[in-house]
Amino acid sequence: MSELVSLYDVIFGTRAIKGTEDGSLRVSYDLRNKEEPVDITRVACAVEDESVKSYCFDKFGRFGIATVETKEKAKLFLASYHNILLSNIDPSEAVEYEESLSDVHDTSEWHYFGWMADELPDFEACYENWKVENGMKGKTAPPMKTPAAQSHFWKLTGKLLKTVIGEDAYNTVLKGDYTKAVSALQNHKNKEFRYSDNEKKALRENLKKIVTNAPLSEM
Repeated sequence: MSELVSLYDVIFGTRAIKGTEDGSLRVSYDLRNKEEPVDITRVACAVEDESVKSYCFDKFGRFGIATVETKEKAKLFLASYHNILLSNIDPSEAVEYEESLSDVHDTSEWHYFGWMADELPDFEACYENWKVENGMKGKTAPPMKTPAAQSHFWKLTGKLLKTVIGEDAYNTVLKGDYTKAVSALQNHKNKEFRYSDNEKKALRENLKKIVTNAPLSEM
C-alpha cells in the first residue's frame, strides 16, 4: 500500500519518505523536497467531492475510508487556517503557525486525514467541478477584501491594557519585550497565578496585536 498524503502535505507542499522501523508499530518518517502547495479552495473541493476517495486514521489508530463526519472536521481545519490567512498577521507569525502544525502530536488532525499517494485527486479538476455544480463555470472569483482594523476598538483596548499593566510595561511591549507585561497581568489576576507556556505564547501574540494596532503615540 502507498503512503498517505495528508492535508498538511498538500496545503504546505511537504511529502514524507519512509525511514526506519523501530520494532514497534511506529515508523519514522523524514520530509523530502517540497512540492507545489495546493490552494485551500482546491483542497476543500477535493474533500467535498463524493467521487474522490479520502482516508483517515481514527482515534484508535484504525485506518480506513473517511466518513462524512471526518470530512466535515477536515473542512473545519481548513476553514480555521483560511481565517488566519485573512487576519492580516505578519509573515513571521504565519511561518510560526505553519511550524506549529508540523507537530503531528499536537495537530494530528492535519496529518491523519488525506489521500493515498497513488490515488491523489486532480485538485484543479475538483475545483472546476465545484464551479459547474454551483453555477460558476467560466467565471473568475474576485479577490477577497479583508476589512481594515477598527482603530477606535484598538485604541480603547490599548488604553485599557496600559491602565492594567502600566506605562513602563506597555513601552517594553512596543519594543518586543513581553516579560514585564506578562508578569503584571499574572499579578493583576492573582499573585499565585502562573500562565502555562502555551498561554504565555498566546498572550504575547495578543499583546503584540494590541500595541501594533493601538500605538502609544496615538493614545
